[in-house]
Amino acid sequence: MNRLLCCLLALCFLGSVTAQNMHFFSIPLKGTSNVGAIKNDWNPVLRNLEMPSVIPGSEKAKVKAIKDSLELIYSVKKEYNRQIENTSSPAPLMNRNFQGNVYNYSVPNDNELAVSNGGKMVSVQNSTLFKYDLNTNATLGSQSLTAFATILANPNFNYDPKVIYDPEADRFICVFLNGSTDSTTSITVAFSQTGDPNGTWNFYSLPGNPLANHLWTDYPALAVSDKELFITVNLLQDNMSWQTGWVQTVIWQINKQTGFTGATLSSVLHTGIQFNGRGIRNLCPVKGGSFVYGPGMYFLSDRNLDAHNDTIFLVHVTDTIGASGLSVTESALISNKGYYMPPNAHQPGPTITNTIATNDSRILGAFQENNQIQFVCNTLDTAHGKTGIYHGTIHNLSTTPALTAHVLGDTLLYYGYPNISYTGLGASDNSSIISFDHSALTVDPGFSAIAYDGNGNYSAHTALKTGASYMNIITGTQRWGDYSGSQRKYDEPGVVWVNGLYGNSSHQNSTWIAELAFSPAGIVEASKQAPAELSLYPNPLSETMEVSFVLQEHAYLSFDVYNMQGKLVKTLLRNKVMSGNNLFRFSMEPLPAGTYILQISDGNKQVFSKRFVKS
Repeated sequence: MNRLLCCLLALCFLGSVTAQNMHFFSIPLKGTSNVGAIKNDWNPVLRNLEMPSVIPGSEKAKVKAIKDSLELIYSVKKEYNRQIENTSSPAPLMNRNFQGNVYNYSVPNDNELAVSNGGKMVSVQNSTLFKYDLNTNATLGSQSLTAFATILANPNFNYDPKVIYDPEADRFICVFLNGSTDSTTSITVAFSQTGDPNGTWNFYSLPGNPLANHLWTDYPALAVSDKELFITVNLLQDNMSWQTGWVQTVIWQINKQTGFTGATLSSVLHTGIQFNGRGIRNLCPVKGGSFVYGPGMYFLSDRNLDAHNDTIFLVHVTDTIGASGLSVTESALISNKGYYMPPNAHQPGPTITNTIATNDSRILGAFQENNQIQFVCNTLDTAHGKTGIYHGTIHNLSTTPALTAHVLGDTLLYYGYPNISYTGLGASDNSSIISFDHSALTVDPGFSAIAYDGNGNYSAHTALKTGASYMNIITGTQRWGDYSGSQRKYDEPGVVWVNGLYGNSSHQNSTWIAELAFSPAGIVEASKQAPAELSLYPNPLSETMEVSFVLQEHAYLSFDVYNMQGKLVKTLLRNKVMSGNNLFRFSMEPLPAGTYILQISDGNKQVFSKRFVKS
């Protein structure tokens, strides 16, 4: 009998304590950099131009089969004669909103942002940082991840950026990945020395293959406690998809103060996290609602590749590094409402490109407040046959946790990649704002939000940014981005800043940033309205080199610039490149005027060579 039918009330069942699979690392400082003073930005970007084909019998094929079968069972309702659904909560109010990271030839968008009490903002996207001053409504500039971390001199591809603000230290932390093989993988962790994102940062490099067992690191997520930084990542096998190649999800626990001061990082890696002998995937750290909690940290996960499930896993790192009671506990909660594998979304445009990937139902955002955890993930909305949002609440967190959930959907729109932040103003206020991407067959990809009043009532969706066109970047199913950003402004109760994707007029992805509140009390005066558009990045085409090429099979390539005397000028990038059509692009701005050669090679074998002139 289906467990969901048996458990009409949410209840907690069975808990365990992980065997002490702890690995201690001391990570030395790699260097410091005044990132605002960096002038040269080569901005190397590599993009495969085709959606990878689905191989019969593969894990990806199984996921597609699940999505297809669910779409047949819960067929999509017609997308016209739209009905406005009944809502009983006020819609979120939007004040300042403006262009963030613009298209940088990278897919997917992968948005996240952090906002300081002093009014400084960092917004990330694959593969750029956009910095902004909310006090003056002025940009502080954009940088590629490669330029930002130039002190590391790491030529491997940088991707999956995450950024977080620590309100206790008034500092930023930025994390992103390098390389995608067991021999090239690493994790860049950067701590700002001040609250100025254009000031000096301390740079560290965590091993991406920490157990030296031929695995590499993928998909980071992070949160801070009062004393520590927590980073979760997936360890994957080489040359396999993230579905098939997943081995385990691990937790890095790091003393954040050592990072802020530039000392050697004291850290612990927690491995072997599982329940009833089965590994727990894609752990989502639970951020603080109105402030940072501690000691320890909660994490959430689900069975994200199942067609249908009703189990949520609550994982707890119980204490700080070196504490005698430090352990990892796992428990499973049964929800009153199950979640499903989400179908791909639809968008306008040519039939070959009018779907957008939704991946799976992994948990994408969570916060802790008032002895509760609220979280969100994607699901199938069975009422409308489209992708919706699964919004769960874990009650009685410190005693007997119990879980209830609601599914948010729409008669017209597909909802994608939600995030959530607390907007409440006290112990009896559990309100929150859920932001997410949206699209439909008749609606270009844009960015929206819904307000939740903490008592089971939701608002109608508010469009934060309407799309200017459909996306058409790669051949086949398009990419929405694997996550979107949301953070409460800690010194302005009730205010949340969010960022997400919209389709621009050139059929590309771009980032929009917005300030939201649940009530007018949280909104600042309109005189602080920011400019609607910022044309900042990338550099003009006259300063850009762009090369398309075709590979017959996967290869690990090096992209190098030589002068006419045959001397290496710059290794721009080393990375695994997929077969099929590919596009490589970089800025020529750092080069003096002259004639150069771009060479792409696989070991000692030259794959491509082209002479170019910088005028």
